[in-house]
Amino acid sequence: MTQRAQVVFAGVTVCVLLALTGPLAWLPQCVLASVVFCVAAGMVDVAALNSIRRESPGEFWLALVTAVTVVGVGVEQGIFIAIALSLFRHVRHSYKPHTMVLRPDTATGTMEVEPVRAGIQTEPGLIVYRFSSDLFYANCQRFAQDITLLVDTAPQPVHCLVVDCSAITDIDYSAARVVHDVLERLKAERIQVFFGRVLPYALADMERHHIAEAVGQQNIFEQLHVALAAARRITAG
Repeated sequence: MTQRAQVVFAGVTVCVLLALTGPLAWLPQCVLASVVFCVAAGMVDVAALNSIRRESPGEFWLALVTAVTVVGVGVEQGIFIAIALSLFRHVRHSYKPHTMVLRPDTATGTMEVEPVRAGIQTEPGLIVYRFSSDLFYANCQRFAQDITLLVDTAPQPVHCLVVDCSAITDIDYSAARVVHDVLERLKAERIQVFFGRVLPYALADMERHHIAEAVGQQNIFEQLHVALAAARRITAG
């Protein structure tokens, strides 16, 4: 470096120190913000977001709202928003669970599921119904309404109802009262009820709420195919 260059450099430095210290005071924050932005941009996996959007639109929008909150408000607020929205989605599923009717596939011989709707039946005289959530006060009416719809609109008179309890691990008091009412009504209509795939937790609740006594211990099974076989013996007879 020549002496002239050194003089110019010194002069520019003096000018900056005398006139530009105010604007330069923001330089550390700008640099830090740029570094954080570059790191954050590198963490955004666009391919993964597209995959989430295709497979689970609800989770995609949750991720998008969380990202916008983090950028616009703050990291802590974004985390709280993500937790709250995740809990809301879970509670919403519990309040409105998936309910299905199992029907045999003539091609494969396996049991396939179809959403509950009017006029659907597993076999002549038989309905296999699956409730995909724990039974509690907020969703027990869905349980009763589905069974009423299936029985009242069945194309042929129903003699047996098999409830697939694979997703039921807990039954609260309010739900137990509703189940009792359903059992009483089906009994009055001479419809035999069986419970299949009953887990130990659900069985303990059934016994505590006297559901097992109402339906009969002999009609509660650990395996669905055993419950189905028992129901088919009745419908065949």
